Amino acid sequence: MSADRPTQPEPRRLGEDQGMPSEFLVGFTDRLLDRRAQLLRQGQPPEAARERAVDEAVQSFHAGADQRGWTVAEGRIVGLADDTLGLEEEYRDRHGYEPEHARLYAVGEVLEGERAREEVPSPWRREADPPQRPEPDRQQRHPSERTRQDGRADTVRTREVGHER
Repeated sequence: MSADRPTQPEPRRLGEDQGMPSEFLVGFTDRLLDRRAQLLRQGQPPEAARERAVDEAVQSFHAGADQRGWTVAEGRIVGLADDTLGLEEEYRDRHGYEPEHARLYAVGEVLEGERAREEVPSPWRREADPPQRPEPDRQQRHPSERTRQDGRADTVRTREVGHER
């Protein structure tokens, strides 16, 4: 039977230059902040509550991808969740905003950040999974370690008398 069923297409992956819809962001950030507050009220330590709220939000995000019809790289949604909680904490703890105002300003910054993605020139955009740097050539040595033609290595004297490297 399952062979006769049409398969759902993969959700469209938003590019780094595409902001997530505002309606989604408001709901995502509200649920995330509510969940962390709930975990704190239940006696969870702050760091554990933060980690658990982020993990649950990311799982929920992935679970809803088919219904939404779009997704983003996992690092991007994890970063969004971390940034939201960090901004709310900053506004509340560092700047002294009342909790409800800290929340509003944090969500506002998240919305502005996602909207700004479309305005960032491509050379400045961060790739979802940046390529790894190539291994440095193990044959290259610092100029002070190069061997001369006569087979002896040059040494460098430091200011301390008698110390060589």
